[in-house]
Amino acid sequence: MQANLTDILQQLNTLTDEKKKKFYLKQKISEEILGINLGPLRKLAGDLGTQHALGQELWNTNIYEARVLATMVLDPTLLDEEDINRLLTQTDSKTLIDELSFQTFERISDRKARMKHWIEDSSPKFRQAGWNMAVLLVIEQQLEKQELETLLEIIEKSLVDADVYSQFSMNRCLSEIGIHNDDLTQRCLEIAERLGVYRDWKVSKGCTSPYAVDWINVVRKKRNKA
Repeated sequence: MQANLTDILQQLNTLTDEKKKKFYLKQKISEEILGINLGPLRKLAGDLGTQHALGQELWNTNIYEARVLATMVLDPTLLDEEDINRLLTQTDSKTLIDELSFQTFERISDRKARMKHWIEDSSPKFRQAGWNMAVLLVIEQQLEKQELETLLEIIEKSLVDADVYSQFSMNRCLSEIGIHNDDLTQRCLEIAERLGVYRDWKVSKGCTSPYAVDWINVVRKKRNKA
């Protein structure tokens, strides 16, 4: 479906939800917030398909939901180094960096090299993107044993004192390594238990705690039952 920016913004304004807006405000999102659930945005993105120019226009609005939609319709093959750096530096919202990571950057080239470079970057936002890239590569089983060991060494040393941008992504990486690599599961559980990050995190009934010990055990149990 071909559409222009004006049409899309009009559609977005019909999807607003006040409760969602209040939820996003609590997350300290830096962009203008309309208050739209992800479901309608994903459906709209599916209708639009890849439309790079429209994605750029949506991003430039500085509207949170428009930027989320942009991450879904941008063409990663058309992003050069300057574009990628600009996308990461133009937002302070952790959730939007996650959307960039898992919707857009998952399809860029040289992912392993970027992961290794970004997790050592001086910018917390780039480090978050780097650990998100590590999560993708772990899930896709694209990393060698030594690369996984190196990630675990960094996590073991740095997770407790990690910045607010990187910590959750590092913790997820620890969990995903433990979930997808039987020979490293016990080591991941031991690291998680010793560090105790998110151990006391309160979660709603039926939700899985981000505490990596619980996360690993719950997901592996579900997978074994499947």
